[in-house]
Formats: sequence, C-alpha cells, structure tokens
Amino acid sequence: MRSRLASLLSVGAVLVAAVLVPAAPAAAAPSFRVPFPCNQNWSGETRTGHSPQYAIDFNRADDHGDPVKASAPGTVDVVANLGDTSYGRYVRINHGGGYTTYYAHLSGFNVSVGDSVGYGTTIGYVGNSGGSSGSHLHYEQRLNGSDIKVRFSGNLALYFGTQNYVRTAGC
Repeated sequence: MRSRLASLLSVGAVLVAAVLVPAAPAAAAPSFRVPFPCNQNWSGETRTGHSPQYAIDFNRADDHGDPVKASAPGTVDVVANLGDTSYGRYVRINHGGGYTTYYAHLSGFNVSVGDSVGYGTTIGYVGNSGGSSGSHLHYEQRLNGSDIKVRFSGNLALYFGTQNYVRTAGC
C-alpha cells in the first residue's frame, strides 16, 4: 500500500511541476529587413514549384552587381561557390535561435565565414551564378533548417505572386 501511495504522490508531483513550471520560451524571430540599400524599389516574386517553396527572387532593371545587404544581424557561417549548379555563389547568415538567411546567385562576396554582420552590411552582389537564368537575388529565411514564409519588419511577404519591396526600416 505504501509503495502505491508513493507512486501516486510521485505522479502527482510530476503533473504539478509540468503545470507550474513554464516551458522554455521560443526564440523570437529577428526583425528581418529587405536585403537591399534603403529606399531602393525591388520586385520580389514567389511562386508555386519554387525550391524551396517560400524563397523570394528579387530583381529590378540593371541589377547585376548591385549590393546585397544583411537583412538582420548575425554571423556569416557559409560563403560558398557551387559553380554552375544550384545556388552558385551564396552566403548564409546565422541569426541565432535557429534562424538563418540565404542569399544566392551572387556575382561576388563581401564577407568571410566568421564575420559578424549588422543590418545593412554589404554581404555580396546580385549576380547570375549557379542554376540561374538571369541576374537576381534568391533569398530565403529558415528556421531550424526548414524554409519559412519570409517576413520583413514583421510583415508577411506576398505568396504567391509578385510585389514591390522597399527597405525603409532603419534608414
């Protein structure tokens, strides 16, 4: 009888602890900004069948070589050149809390692995590298490795279609 009572008390204590002890808070997403200099107008396209699904392709007239900016503070953890396939030249920034951003099809780099970047740091330049069919920036936001719908200053990007984006935050 005593062991049964002890078991019931143990289960009760675990249940009380589960209710009273809050779960660890989820990491807040960074406040991402449009990855270009202030006040520039960029067309951003999202489409079904894009890989990954929630990536945005940004372009505008004569954009080859235009600077690409870090959309949030973080640490550069990948600077790679995949040649004529996939992302081609790309940069990945780790923002902490499981959040990363990818900047692909670049024509060149302006950062190295391990660099700390802030809002607006030039990380590279719009290009046509990899599996691209014209100059543009392929941009992604990911959480724990999975692509997520892109947000800028907390606002959800348009899915699916084309919309103009202008960076005004922090300008």
